[in-house]
Amino acid sequence: MWQWFFRLGSPKWFYELSGRWLPWLYVAMTVLLSVGVIWALLFVPQDYQQGDTIRIMYVHVPVASISLACFPLMAVAGVITLVWKMKLADMVAMCAAPIGAWFTAVALATGAIWGQPIWGTWWAWDARLTSMLIQFFLLIGVIALRSAIESQDAAARACALLSIVGAINVPIIKYSVEWWNTLHQPASNFAMDNESPFGPEIWVPLVIMIFAVYLFFVISLILSTRNEILVRERRSQWVVDLIAAQKPQGA
Repeated sequence: MWQWFFRLGSPKWFYELSGRWLPWLYVAMTVLLSVGVIWALLFVPQDYQQGDTIRIMYVHVPVASISLACFPLMAVAGVITLVWKMKLADMVAMCAAPIGAWFTAVALATGAIWGQPIWGTWWAWDARLTSMLIQFFLLIGVIALRSAIESQDAAARACALLSIVGAINVPIIKYSVEWWNTLHQPASNFAMDNESPFGPEIWVPLVIMIFAVYLFFVISLILSTRNEILVRERRSQWVVDLIAAQKPQGA
């Protein structure tokens, strides 16, 4: 197990392995995203209270779910960076921060679009919304901190520590609607029994969209990490050989 763990930490091995994963991930994401979007837009019935506004849920919930996963991922990568000094872990954490910031921004934007017709306002200093906004600023802080420190090793350590501290905000976001009296609705009960307000025609396309957006996140992270590997390892012989092999003959 440890041998596999340290082998996965090799940038060269990850680059080669992820190159074999990507075509399958592309196909799975395309199929799930197509099915989920068509189902959500054309076949999900209107909600008796929210009407067509419920369709925003099929973007907001998957995106918000991904945004909550970014800081734990960065924190785990940060621990690996601090303890085992793995370059690949730092690359993953570095690439995850801007992607997580974009997902958090989209979650806030779609939440505002949903909140305007339901709450009558685009923004409220609700515990869930405020803690999500804090997460966005923390992610921007990680990006800014890495840019501000010239030493790559020092930047990696500083960002790892901030990522670990920032992960504390995730359970606050998750349980804010239970700990405080907030406008944001609690987690919905999706079940197949008759007691659930949401039947399979509502939650099945939502599950499909969640998987599709997770795959989109994974693909984005892999592509960003592969680019970062090429930048940092550009002087390695295997990268030189890879670039030489991809050049057109006679160039």
